[in-house]
Amino acid sequence: MKTTLRAVVALALLAGYYLLTLAVLAVAALACYLMIVHPSFATIKISLAMLIVSVPVLGALVRTARHRPEPPGGLPAGRADEPALWAAIDELAARVGTRPPDELKFVPDVNAAVSEETRWFGLSARRRHMIVGVPLLETLTVSQLHAVLGHELGHYGGRHTRLGGITYRGAIALDRTVDALGGDGGAFLAVLHKVFDGYAKIYFRVSQAVRRTQEIEADRFMVEISGRRAAGAALESVRATAAAWSFFLDRLALPGTRYGLAPADLFGGFRALLAEPSRQDEIRTALAKPEKRDPYDSHPTLAERLTAIAACPEPAGLVPDDRPATVLLADPAAVRAKLTTAMFGADATALGWDELAVRIEGMGAAEVGLALLTATERATGTSPGNLATVLGALEQGQGPELAKEVSGGTYRSPRERTELLAQHVRGLVSSALQASPKVAVRFSWAGDPVSLTGPDGTAIDVAAAVPADLGPGHVPALRDWLAAWDTDPAHRPAPPARTGADLVGVLHGVEEDGDFYDALVLDIGILFVRISTAAAMRGGMSDLPIRERLQKLLESSPGELLAREGSWMLETERILQATLWTKKDQWAVRLLVTWTDEQGATQEGHLRVAGKPPCTDLAETQRVLQELVGSRLGWSTEKV
Repeated sequence: MKTTLRAVVALALLAGYYLLTLAVLAVAALACYLMIVHPSFATIKISLAMLIVSVPVLGALVRTARHRPEPPGGLPAGRADEPALWAAIDELAARVGTRPPDELKFVPDVNAAVSEETRWFGLSARRRHMIVGVPLLETLTVSQLHAVLGHELGHYGGRHTRLGGITYRGAIALDRTVDALGGDGGAFLAVLHKVFDGYAKIYFRVSQAVRRTQEIEADRFMVEISGRRAAGAALESVRATAAAWSFFLDRLALPGTRYGLAPADLFGGFRALLAEPSRQDEIRTALAKPEKRDPYDSHPTLAERLTAIAACPEPAGLVPDDRPATVLLADPAAVRAKLTTAMFGADATALGWDELAVRIEGMGAAEVGLALLTATERATGTSPGNLATVLGALEQGQGPELAKEVSGGTYRSPRERTELLAQHVRGLVSSALQASPKVAVRFSWAGDPVSLTGPDGTAIDVAAAVPADLGPGHVPALRDWLAAWDTDPAHRPAPPARTGADLVGVLHGVEEDGDFYDALVLDIGILFVRISTAAAMRGGMSDLPIRERLQKLLESSPGELLAREGSWMLETERILQATLWTKKDQWAVRLLVTWTDEQGATQEGHLRVAGKPPCTDLAETQRVLQELVGSRLGWSTEKV
């Protein structure tokens, strides 16, 4: 499919959307005209129905027209900063026959991409952007990196990026319109929603098919630049590196951020992970699994791309460059350090991998253990609780009460609650074991990153000692097992210092003392972010304005939100009791809270948080509150 034809297809589909939208607005205008000229029950009913439909459609159209894509983020890499890499990009651009990018940025992703700011439906190009993932530089050879860059520059050469703005604008417009029509507005709105939803599916299938074709076309530039072997190896390496990088971040690098910890050598750790033989076997096994094909995928499968590459003619005279791609960087260590700081913040405490893993394991177990102890204190009335308190409660058959507390109420099934209780007991047991002089915490790049071992190096299997169906009959053996490891029955973990919080849910458009808020319910408390009355009322016919507002809210950190005017925090430990009242689609919760007066004395008082449409619905409100306060949540038949 030629570029001109692809442009025609994209423009025709986008024009079709606008024509469909204008048709809806035209019918609405005609209905209003008939109502004015020939007022009757029928014309009034039809005009009101069309107004209900046209308002969200027009709103989506206006928001799309105002939307402007942001340039890609990342660590800027100017020509003076990276002369060798820029020289390579310029040379490759000349070979492809296109203009090089105007801007280059490094990102902490396994990705390389280009974009282009255009005008006049892609006919006029303005500023060009390129991003290169540093994990790719760590794993590719120079020839493979040339192939990847050649692929991206091939998108410029094939004018694929010229259509980026068109297809992106079309996707945004259709998404917003379909979402806007998704509200509860009657049968006609539901029919129109199906019409636009069907059109959107056609648009996305066609546009994504175009993108897959463009990827195959760009792959031919990979072969012209570096040959079939380097091109194929680059694609395989990108897929393997993506899987390894995701595991590396999720399991090893990022968990410490909640405690203000960061790896001192992020990319050195990633290289160590890739060098571990068992991890290499896991990667090969993952690559051997066939990819699932989806009509909405933007890229062909790896197998399809390798087949297309194999069919390309091999260029003559190529000399492979198997040096690591990092040789093209002026100062690799500086790039790694800057990107690590950008990811984790300059205030994070940098630790070596062994210490970082041990600290994260200990703090995580302490958090889980403390949550279990808090639940035990609520269920048994014993305070402060410790390991012996939990084992005693379990032995006395109070497991169901503890499970209800740690799970945040009754909305989970009994089996889920029991399994969650077992996970919490494992956390407390692990914390007690780590405090024992007989137990060591060891870090490894193979298998489970962190393991507990005895003096002779024997692995300690906490999961085997605390089964998922934990009951009273398991407690005596568990108590003896813990004693053998010299754990302290009175163990109670120290609360770890945290710099982050986990999101439990959002209560949007709620009212407290005459002001409206979007309330972020975190595992450490409720963060109230003030909004205007008008914002709280939006979303009656469509929930799109609400979701757009919440998306912006969640893009900010709790610290940034707390700094906004009118925002305030209610910590979980200050909530003594919560009473929920409901009536149809309205609800209100009365919170008994503690506060400290000017003399430093602790006082108690009530505050009331209420919601009515278009606020968070009752089911989600109940789930969030149960997860936050557990059995402290009660119900009232009288208005609170």
